[in-house]
Amino acid sequence: MKILKKLSFALVALMLLFSFTAPGGDYVGKWKGKDKGDIGFLTLTSDGYATFEFNGQTMGGKSYNHQGINAAMKYTVNSGTNPKGIDFIIMDNESKREMGRLKGIIKMNSRNEMQMALTFGGGYGRPTDFSKDAVVFNRVK
Repeated sequence: MKILKKLSFALVALMLLFSFTAPGGDYVGKWKGKDKGDIGFLTLTSDGYATFEFNGQTMGGKSYNHQGINAAMKYTVNSGTNPKGIDFIIMDNESKREMGRLKGIIKMNSRNEMQMALTFGGGYGRPTDFSKDAVVFNRVK
């Protein structure tokens, strides 16, 4: 009986461990999205950094100015949920502390098309579907 408990615990731990995937694979690259007529870009790197470019402004990457603080923006993908979850995490480069998190969901429509919905406006939850605040991104490279 003890062996079954240990085996069950190990299986649950492995499932949790592998449901949060390291950044990479299908998501890595530069993406072009259109939201309400405005065009923006999202770059996701294999080492886990995210950069948003919109109206000539850049936010994110390994080092950028976030409200007067030298910050970085990382991302994680939770492939253990349906739809998959994506978090954009703003980190203080000096203290290595999390400053904020933007939660969303993500779906690969094809290798070169990705759909994403994010919680904007100070919301703390995660979208449950793509009916609101969703953007379709097409791979640039």
